Amino acid sequence: MELTFIVPVYNVETFLEECLDSIYKVENIEYEVILVNDGSTDRSLDILKKYKEKYLEITKIIDKENGGLSSARNAGIRDAKGEYLSFIDSDDIIDSKGFEEFFKEGQKLDLDIMVGNMRYFSAEKIGEPLFRSQEIKDFTVGKGTKFFLTLFQGTKCFREEVVDDIYKRDFICENKLYFHDNLIHEDSYFTPMAYLKAKRVKYIDIAFYYYRQRSGSIMSTVTDKSINSLEKICYMLLSEYSKTDEYGREALSKLLPSFYKVIVYRYINSDKNYKEKLKNYRTIFKDVKGIKNRNFEEILVYIAPKFSNLLRKLMRKDIGNIQKIPNF
Repeated sequence: MELTFIVPVYNVETFLEECLDSIYKVENIEYEVILVNDGSTDRSLDILKKYKEKYLEITKIIDKENGGLSSARNAGIRDAKGEYLSFIDSDDIIDSKGFEEFFKEGQKLDLDIMVGNMRYFSAEKIGEPLFRSQEIKDFTVGKGTKFFLTLFQGTKCFREEVVDDIYKRDFICENKLYFHDNLIHEDSYFTPMAYLKAKRVKYIDIAFYYYRQRSGSIMSTVTDKSINSLEKICYMLLSEYSKTDEYGREALSKLLPSFYKVIVYRYINSDKNYKEKLKNYRTIFKDVKGIKNRNFEEILVYIAPKFSNLLRKLMRKDIGNIQKIPNF
C-alpha cells in the first residue's frame, strides 16, 4: 500500500462530504482512508458510514471517544498500512490531481518528508499559493535540519501545518513522532521535531491543499490553554537544542524567540502581569544565542517589550487573544 490518508473528524457535518469527495477523487495511487470519528455529536459519523459503504475496500472507520486532534491523528497512525501518511483536516479539501502529482514526485525521491504548499479559501474566495522563498524552491534533497534552517532565510517562510506535507510512515514510527495530547498547537511541535530527525526532505512546489478559513474554528480564539500549550512547546523544543546539529541549533535559535515573544505580547495585551514571561523570554533568548540573529524586534522585546508591542499596534500587527483571519 503506497499511502494512508488520516482524517480526524469532529462535528464537521457541514463540510465533511466536500472534504471526503476531494480525497476519494485521487487516482493512480494505491491508498486507504482512515476516518477517525473523535466523539462527534452531530451527523458526522453517519456521513462517514455512508462513505465506508461506498468505498468499502479502502476505508476504515475508527470510532472513539473525544480526545482531541492529536489523539485522533495518533489513532490513525497506529492503524495505518501505507508506506506514506497524509493528514487531512476534515473541513478542508485537496486538489486531487495536484495531490497525485505532488505524491508521485516525492515518491520518486524517496523522501522522509515531502513538503508542499497550500491556499487559503472560504465560501467566497480562493487565495493564491502561500509564499515560499526562492531558497526553499531551489533546495535539493537534503537533511531536515538544513531544510529547517533554510526556511528562515525568507520572510514568513516557516509554516508548521502538517496537512500540506506527506511523511514516510517508517520515519514517523522509528522516531516516535506522534502528536502530543493536550496541546492545542500540536503542529508547532511536531513539524520542527520532524525536521530535526529527517534525513531526506524536499519542497515540491505544488499547492494541492486548500485550507478553509472560517470563524468558530478551533483556532479562532486564543485561550489560556492555547498560550500555555505554546509555552510548553517552547520548552520541549528547547530541550532538543543541545541534541541536534549546528543547522538545527541555528534554526531553533530563530524559531524559539519568535514563538515565545507571542506569549509576551499576549500577556501584555490581556493586561496580565507579563514580568515572569519576559524573564522566561530573556532566558530562552540567551540560551539559544538569539542575539546572533540580529532580529530587531526580538532584541527590542528583550529590552523594551511594551514599546515593541506599541510599534506593532501602530502598524496594525498587534498580537492579541483573537486569532485573526488572514487576508487572502
